[in-house]
Amino acid sequence: TDNCSATVTVIDTISPSAVCQNINAYLDGAGNATIVASDIDGGSTDNCGTANLSASLTAFTCADLGANNVTLTVDDGNGNTSNCVSVVTIIDTISPSAVCQNINAYLDGAGNTTIVAADIDGGSTDNCGTVNLSASLTAFTCADLGANNVILTVDDGNGNTSNCVSVVTIIDTISPSAVCQNIN
Repeated sequence: TDNCSATVTVIDTISPSAVCQNINAYLDGAGNATIVASDIDGGSTDNCGTANLSASLTAFTCADLGANNVTLTVDDGNGNTSNCVSVVTIIDTISPSAVCQNINAYLDGAGNTTIVAADIDGGSTDNCGTVNLSASLTAFTCADLGANNVILTVDDGNGNTSNCVSVVTIIDTISPSAVCQNIN
């Protein structure tokens, strides 16, 4: 009989199976959202056990609203990788902060005055920046003298709105015009 020894090198050449799932992620009050790779993993597997997961994008801001393609990479630790693409939909559900201010508005010589929504805005804000303003009443006449409640609506353009009430006081400072005539 004779003996010899041999080195048998076991090599894993089977790539893992990457399985993605689409998810929604919601912006916070600062306009940010964060995910981890396991959030978009839909059950990835490997023949040799646990695989390492990584995502191509994990931090989102208001600039990423809507659908974003994120690549999930599954690495088996033995030099084999596999990828799939998940759609991460970024959603803003945070309502803007409506801030009103009370103002005075003065009638003109014809008994009219107008305001714009920005006149009663006291610094409204939103987690994603720009807001659209609208006022429930912008045109006033002599019939509106005194205090008038005007609703300011703040819309962030993403389906979220907020309201506040401003008091618009209409003031008449135009003196009447006296017209005399001589009579016998």
